Amino acid sequence: MSDSGSTPAAPAADYEFIDTPAHLDRWVNEMRAWLKVSADKRCCLDTEADSLHHYHEKLCLLQVNCAGRYALVDPLAIADVSPLLELLDAHELWFHGADYDLTMLRRTYDWNPKVIRDTQIAARLLGARQFGLAALVKNAFDLDLCKASQKADWSRRPLPPNMLSYAVDDVRYLLPIADKFVAELKAKGREDWFHQSCRSLQEDVAARDNVSREDPWRVQGCGRLHPKGLAILKAMWEWREGIAKERDTPCFKIMSNKQMVAYAEQFEAGQPLNPPNGWRPRWKKEFFDIVAAIMASAPADWPARAKKTKGRLSDAQRDQIDKLCAYREKVAQGLEIEPSLLGSRATIEDLVIDGSPASHLMSWQHDLMAGGLEQVLQQAVAAE
Repeated sequence: MSDSGSTPAAPAADYEFIDTPAHLDRWVNEMRAWLKVSADKRCCLDTEADSLHHYHEKLCLLQVNCAGRYALVDPLAIADVSPLLELLDAHELWFHGADYDLTMLRRTYDWNPKVIRDTQIAARLLGARQFGLAALVKNAFDLDLCKASQKADWSRRPLPPNMLSYAVDDVRYLLPIADKFVAELKAKGREDWFHQSCRSLQEDVAARDNVSREDPWRVQGCGRLHPKGLAILKAMWEWREGIAKERDTPCFKIMSNKQMVAYAEQFEAGQPLNPPNGWRPRWKKEFFDIVAAIMASAPADWPARAKKTKGRLSDAQRDQIDKLCAYREKVAQGLEIEPSLLGSRATIEDLVIDGSPASHLMSWQHDLMAGGLEQVLQQAVAAE
């Protein structure tokens, strides 16, 4: 007789957790056979990393959906996941918000998938203003995804059941959402926009990841600093890196970029600097040592302000940019999409400066902006 007060058994997992090469090989072979007979040939991929918990960010989990068959692959236990990557390269591969995933996959495996599709891009091209996965699942299926594990430490082992369940849900709903979005994109004549935008994302990730930063300490906001402020910013950044590496913790948990820039501005203004409350005595001493060292250093040794890559815009160029942005707003309003999808303001500035719209816009963006580009840029030529 069953105990009416007993806890009901948890539902059986509909995914496999894979943490050995042999298991991965077996599952990949099973998926090859499954995808041959399945009417749906698409796959989905998501990743989890530990950037919020460790100094060296690393890939900690691969969530895979092969036409409705799910697996969670442990890259911390399996160094070579190439059989999986080869399988995924043979199929259309769907992500949600692929930018970070593509970046981590490229850095970890030097892998760039052959054909990607992104439900976040699709949602935005259809006019969605809330395009997080939870919002899309709620809208499509009236289901509430639990996001409690979003900021968890994915390097921990074993992963508890709630984190595994969260992880597989990140790929569980992508194909039904994809079906809905592809139908709507086709109906609106925007499917080609979608394909171009997905290719552009891959190209952007590859180009960005290939650029090595010469001065990584030049964080956002430092452009307004003078050499004195830059000197202490550089010293604080180097100190923070050392402490974060020593403690195996993310740099921002020691001191944020915003904090460092604020200290540099105070230092330039001649204001007294005091370390954050709660710092241990050693850190406070080292903070004051940094301040004293910069005070004693020669101005000739301070870093120079970075030269701006863009020249100063002329009044005529500003006028062209404003007119193109206004045209962009009008076109976007008619399409019921965000104006930035037709090109960011920075993109419009670049194309005005070099006079070459085709090199800065995807062809679908160029087609939609053609009327404004022709009018504004031709007026500029006539005025010269």
